[in-house]
Amino acid sequence: MAGKKPTIAYDGGLDLPAETPSGKASSFQVTGDPRKVPSAPGSYLKMTTSRANFRAVGWQDDDFEKPMITIGVPYSNTMPCNNRFRELADVIAEEVEKNGGKAHIAMTPVISDGITNGSKPMRYSLISRDYIADCLEIMHEGYAADAMITLGGCDKSVPGVVQVLARMDIPGISLFGGPALPGKCTDKITLTDRGLDPGKVMEAIGAYSAGLIDVEELYRIECTALPGSGTCSAMFTACTMASAVEALGIALPGTASHPAVTEANQVTEQKVDDCRASVQALLAMIKAKQKARSIITRKSIENAITVIYALGGSTNAVLHILAIAREAEVPLTIHEFGDIGAKVPLIGNLSPHGPFHMADLDTLGGVQAVMKELFEAGMIHGDCMTVTGMTVAENLAGIPSLSERPAQEILYPVAKPVSPAGNHLLVLSGNMAPESAVLKLSGKVYDKFVGPAVCFDDEDLAFEAIVDGKVKKGCVLVIRYEGPKGAPGMPEMLSPGAALVGAGLGKDVALVTDGRFSGASHGIMIGHVSPEAAAGGPIAFVQDGDVVTIDARNKLLSVDVTDEVMAARKANWTPPQKLQGKLGAVLGKYAKVVNSAHVGATTY
Repeated sequence: MAGKKPTIAYDGGLDLPAETPSGKASSFQVTGDPRKVPSAPGSYLKMTTSRANFRAVGWQDDDFEKPMITIGVPYSNTMPCNNRFRELADVIAEEVEKNGGKAHIAMTPVISDGITNGSKPMRYSLISRDYIADCLEIMHEGYAADAMITLGGCDKSVPGVVQVLARMDIPGISLFGGPALPGKCTDKITLTDRGLDPGKVMEAIGAYSAGLIDVEELYRIECTALPGSGTCSAMFTACTMASAVEALGIALPGTASHPAVTEANQVTEQKVDDCRASVQALLAMIKAKQKARSIITRKSIENAITVIYALGGSTNAVLHILAIAREAEVPLTIHEFGDIGAKVPLIGNLSPHGPFHMADLDTLGGVQAVMKELFEAGMIHGDCMTVTGMTVAENLAGIPSLSERPAQEILYPVAKPVSPAGNHLLVLSGNMAPESAVLKLSGKVYDKFVGPAVCFDDEDLAFEAIVDGKVKKGCVLVIRYEGPKGAPGMPEMLSPGAALVGAGLGKDVALVTDGRFSGASHGIMIGHVSPEAAAGGPIAFVQDGDVVTIDARNKLLSVDVTDEVMAARKANWTPPQKLQGKLGAVLGKYAKVVNSAHVGATTY
């Protein structure tokens, strides 16, 4: 027999604690529990075949006494956000094994928002969030592992790998793979004088179509905006959610802003250190019997929302925080989300509303610098526990205050913010969105927009109209049947939104949709309209020329149509052809089970 002579008898009866000093507990189910008599479920004798399989991949006798640690890895080699995760997973696995654990690598699908934006494949993006969580539950529970460390990168993978920790309430920690560095501007690029990012690429499409830049500049932007691996470099959805996850306390302080790679496009030593430190923190959690729901609480969720607003984060965070709260069984409504955020000023001067990027914030200490400023202003809870084994207040004790730092323009004080409270994400309602809708202001002081509706039942048709110059100043562009059920998958409307901005219409045309937006989106953008059109929501019955009012101060989204007229239109409503066609297996299943964006587009 390979390895040392077994010290555990097949007859069982060993006197061991329910959880060994190493933290092994659940995984006895598959390696065999030497405490149980042979006839008992999960006995050492009964699981002999299981151990034989483990031996086939190299396990030795003493490995069956070690805790099994799931390493959750959403991976693809074809997208920059997560394409270095195999390297990071190997570092994590080595650290787990070196410290007395057994690494159980579980890879999942991952969809790139940047690659799929503007195409039908993007319908799979939001779907992937819950599939990632489901895949990791399958891989963890299917092997009865003891704890989990997850890697998050592209937009939906960051919340997806945290949802599963909250769902299963296990010892768990998450690590962000890191933002990319921004692309470098040159004197040959006139569209912007700041660092480039994917949002600028999308806006360049609209600028080119409007004749504002030439083909050479468009090509230069395409080739230089994304210089290497990592997520979008700005405060788009990935960095928004990474910041929120760190604020939740389920990731190590400081890790959200550490860049993924060097300028030579090599994984940074800092990120390698983050991997090792995260393993050490997880092992300490196992020893302390600390589980995810002791960290993901109502208070820590409020901290996350506060940080999202302070940094000018993505509208997608509304969906994702609602989903994480649901998984943790923490009651939270979308309107409570808006109420919490309404008190928070915008203090991060980051793209897409400002000139700086996540790597710039990292020079100040990243999210911890933001939290320090908010904590000193009494805006976040300091008594929340974190994966460090310490509270938020204890983690922040050694972080310099903004007042102690040299002058800089990346992060503003609460007393003198980029923009006052109430000028970022607003949760609206009204007769066009009886449940809710989300308006992104990104710091703009904005009261009301009133204009005639121009309606499209598909994103592609709307984009075509913008590029062809058919969308005029003063109108409200309505794009519907792009919700969770209608698309299905609730794709981002970044392409038409960026085309409007690029064409110089960002301040003169509002966009209202039951789809969602990228974190790169800015302009007058209202998404997540609920109920969605496919569910018979009022947005389905708006007609060209109807006057739509977006009243930010009163949080109102309405259409100047009487209830009687709206009811008559609903009675005569025929769903468009796109809802009557046959969907593929995954899309069809998703459309049947997905809930409204009003509750986070969750799937159970």
